[in-house]
Amino acid sequence: MLKIVPSLCTECQICMEICSLAHFGENAPKRSRIWIEAEWPKEPHIFVCLACEDHDCVQACPAGALQWEDWIRLDRNLCDACGVCVESCPVGGIRIDPTEHTPLICDTCQDEFRCVRWCPAKAIERSG
Repeated sequence: MLKIVPSLCTECQICMEICSLAHFGENAPKRSRIWIEAEWPKEPHIFVCLACEDHDCVQACPAGALQWEDWIRLDRNLCDACGVCVESCPVGGIRIDPTEHTPLICDTCQDEFRCVRWCPAKAIERSG
């Protein structure tokens, strides 16, 4: 999955742009599965699913819409947008898509790791 190195992040948001382009074909950072919150001069915080060992979101989903298959997969037909997955994420790495109202969870661009490839500061790395 991913390893985050916040001290290297320049807050350029290229990762957010690439993510939304990869998943929705548009530059829409609010629809990105990775996002940066920063309050200068403090170190930025990068939020993204880190594929925790227990997959708390999968276990918490009352509709059974989430499955672990090398990344978290969402079955949109089962998802009722209740937001329990967001609340259950121990790293704050899930948010709700403002357009489709479904969870935005990193799927590693289906093993292409585009945010890792495009991050000029190397603040996002592939782990494992």
